[in-house]
Amino acid sequence: MDNPPLLGSSVSVAYLQGLLDYLERQGVDSNALLARVQLSPQVLAQRDQRIAASTYLELLGHGVQQSGDQHLGLHLGEAVRPGYYGVLGYLIMSCTTLADALHRQARYATLIGNLGQVDLADEPPREGLEPQVANSWQPFLPQQQRQLSEETLAGWVTFGHWISGQDIPPTEVRFQHAAPADVSEHQRIFRCPVLFDQADNALVFPKRLLALPLGQADAQVRLMLDAYADRLLSEIKQGHSVLDRARLELARQLPEAGADLQQIAARLALSPRTLQRRLREAGLSFNQLLDETRQQLVLHYLRDPALDLAEIAFLVGFSEPGSLARAFRRWTGESPGEYRRHLTL
Repeated sequence: MDNPPLLGSSVSVAYLQGLLDYLERQGVDSNALLARVQLSPQVLAQRDQRIAASTYLELLGHGVQQSGDQHLGLHLGEAVRPGYYGVLGYLIMSCTTLADALHRQARYATLIGNLGQVDLADEPPREGLEPQVANSWQPFLPQQQRQLSEETLAGWVTFGHWISGQDIPPTEVRFQHAAPADVSEHQRIFRCPVLFDQADNALVFPKRLLALPLGQADAQVRLMLDAYADRLLSEIKQGHSVLDRARLELARQLPEAGADLQQIAARLALSPRTLQRRLREAGLSFNQLLDETRQQLVLHYLRDPALDLAEIAFLVGFSEPGSLARAFRRWTGESPGEYRRHLTL
């Protein structure tokens, strides 16, 4: 098996700011919201800081509850601003064409947050329709999939209109989740057929639009920001943060020693108290880090048909498969077997 995609399962503070700004405008107190996940408001002053992806998703869920907005994801995407994408937002703005921008979006998406996989591919030909492409997004984690998918695709549409100066609706929008009771907001924002229960989450649009020139293209700025984005991406992939290093040490330790805070702290040359404080700054307790790491490992290992549940339970530090099955149902709402069957559909 490949190493699981644990590095970078975090979200930039710039992206978190977009969520909090929108909810503040809806009358939701952002400090109270941060307190729900035990994050200090001081984290917002550190734009290059990152928080755990699971913490962002928990905040997104609390945001739906506090605002009463079941379409929060769509409305967040509609309200997106370049600054919420951090360096990537300004890099995309400096690109020459839409194709150039979308390729950089896919390459540097992790700078915003490692929440899903971005892809741009040709659509199969359809009779009577000009050639199309699909800009797709596949979430890594099971939590808040509807809100996050709708936020991502609505954000792409909003940002695409903004940088291109063209108000052209997509040909089609697809979502993996089931249709909500009310789809009028989807129709208002996307202005095209919106399909649910699909194989992917994707914006489909004419391939010719990839050649659209962007009004704020600047080759010098693009070169400078490319270099900066490459350096930031390298730092994230190398796992320089305490959160990433602790997660890797925990993944290595689970099959043999279980979850031992003192051992992990020693491997990182930190005191246990300092490790706990640094994790808390990223939005996690040690127990939450353990739960999140197990979840990501299990989702990865279930893709290998050669591993049975007993072996997976051992690899993630559960005493027996039943404990794994109970935790998996809490994470995803289904059994490991049901999840595996969906992977083969």
